[in-house]
Amino acid sequence: MSDDTSTLADPLEHREGRGALDFGVLAVRNGLLTQDQLDACRDQQLASANLGQNLTLKQIVLDRHLMTEEQVARVERAQAQLTQDRERKADLKFKGYDIISSLGEGGLGSVFKARQVSMNRLVALKVLHLQWLSDEEFRKRFVLEARIVGKLSHQNLIQVYDVGKEGDYYFFSMEFVDGRTVEDLVKESPRHQMEISRAVDLTIQVVRAINYYKDFDIVHRDIKPSNIMVTRAGLVKLGDFGFVKSRLDKELGYEGMVLGTPDYIAPEQAMGKDDVDYRADVYSLGASFYHMLTGRPMYNGTPSRVMLAHTREPMPDPRQYRPSLPDDVIDVLKRMLAKNPNDRYSNLGSLFVDLEALRDAHKPKSPPKYEIGKSSIMRALNIEKNRHAEMAERMKQLEQRAESLQARVAIAGGAALVAALAAVLFLILWLVT
Repeated sequence: MSDDTSTLADPLEHREGRGALDFGVLAVRNGLLTQDQLDACRDQQLASANLGQNLTLKQIVLDRHLMTEEQVARVERAQAQLTQDRERKADLKFKGYDIISSLGEGGLGSVFKARQVSMNRLVALKVLHLQWLSDEEFRKRFVLEARIVGKLSHQNLIQVYDVGKEGDYYFFSMEFVDGRTVEDLVKESPRHQMEISRAVDLTIQVVRAINYYKDFDIVHRDIKPSNIMVTRAGLVKLGDFGFVKSRLDKELGYEGMVLGTPDYIAPEQAMGKDDVDYRADVYSLGASFYHMLTGRPMYNGTPSRVMLAHTREPMPDPRQYRPSLPDDVIDVLKRMLAKNPNDRYSNLGSLFVDLEALRDAHKPKSPPKYEIGKSSIMRALNIEKNRHAEMAERMKQLEQRAESLQARVAIAGGAALVAALAAVLFLILWLVT
């Protein structure tokens, strides 16, 4: 990645508040620090405060040689510009749109939740930062993103509705997604690791999007968990085409530039190659899939160190973070993350087949409802069977008692008859005599 801010990532993050202006957040967002590095620096900052030293985050970053003084200065300039833009946007108005709230800040622009008056629908309004207004390259790329994505229509892509200019501000409106990013879902998962079937399902939906836009000779170049939105119904929406590769790259002077996010960048992108195609997106999706399953990116270190690892080092064994991962999952990851594009899935149909096999093989094990019903019926039958056995035993006992009583009655009846005969005989003998 170049040190110039023109290559900094601009993720569509659905977060509100002043956190977007934080030095550490901006450094991570722009690929100058990893999240793990920032967390370690914050821990050191807290420890220093407990000791009464009160080190700043910038001091710690410089002491650890994680960023250069020039990179620190760049982030500070971005902080100042974003603060100024935010103050100016407090009363920002766009014809035909009512701004509701801020959704996030990025390196290229701000995103607002708004209502499109003419259609009476919620939209996400992306507005180019004024700091890039005088930069023709950035202005062209901003408008290019809107126009290219505006021509696409797929259920797994965020739809762009309109692009325009209001006063000094360039903007475009797009589909508002009521949901969470995959990055957020990973953080909310137990041990920050998704269930295999869930991760596979999300990956399949992104493959559908790639399979669609590749026919337009488009490469996203920045697929990562924070750019994959998931609606409340579980539908994936791939967004942020700020680094999109198209036929206009040569015209805009983007050939040979390194564009992408270090943690998920394909080797050919990291090396600045011009012949990047949809297989680079397959790699980035594989790196995102790896993150979903393990709870962490593939490599650690500075952005330049991470990009070098993507070009040279083999995929780290995901079982060191999640030992239970089965062989079939590892096999798919290895092929998606092959260093040579020719060794990856060039036929997305094959990738679909393998991912669907994974989803079927690793569905959560839970007894279906009809099994529960069957179990209840069997218990009821066993209870009824026991009742019948008890009744049969009682009937048998009653029959035995009846037979015994009948025998006694017969004996008693016989004795009474003998006594009666004896009495009659005695009477006759008495009369004769």
